[in-house]
Amino acid sequence: PSFKKMLLLRWSASVGLLVATATPVVAFVAPQGPRRLGVARSALVDTMVLATAEPWVAPVSAVLDPALFLAQFMMLGRVLLSWYPEINPNKIPYNFIAWPTEPLLRATRRVVPPAFGVDVSPIVWLAVASLTRELLLGQQGILVLLARA
Repeated sequence: PSFKKMLLLRWSASVGLLVATATPVVAFVAPQGPRRLGVARSALVDTMVLATAEPWVAPVSAVLDPALFLAQFMMLGRVLLSWYPEINPNKIPYNFIAWPTEPLLRATRRVVPPAFGVDVSPIVWLAVASLTRELLLGQQGILVLLARA
């Protein structure tokens, strides 16, 4: 038998929650690959093997983390720029934040128009970037759990 770390999804009947964990699992490896990884059952916990560590997880995480951080930083800059209406966003150094974000914000303003003179579109994108980064790359993020598997 070979030992592999795999991402497991556990249903705890006593707690009533789905819990994702990366734990060692015994897999019998034949020349053609694992025969059966299967499902382990007990009275309190049902465990199902979801995925093994994929080779694409590390490169995707390495690209997504700085990209989502940059998106958060740029949108936070747009929020701060909106607090000072006397600043011209077309002048240096403000244009480095305003120009790349404007296409996204323009499309968002069509869906969520400014309310009472306040443009909430950068806050919407800041929330989307922050939530996406946390769900994918946070301590219990999907890609982090897959990388541990």
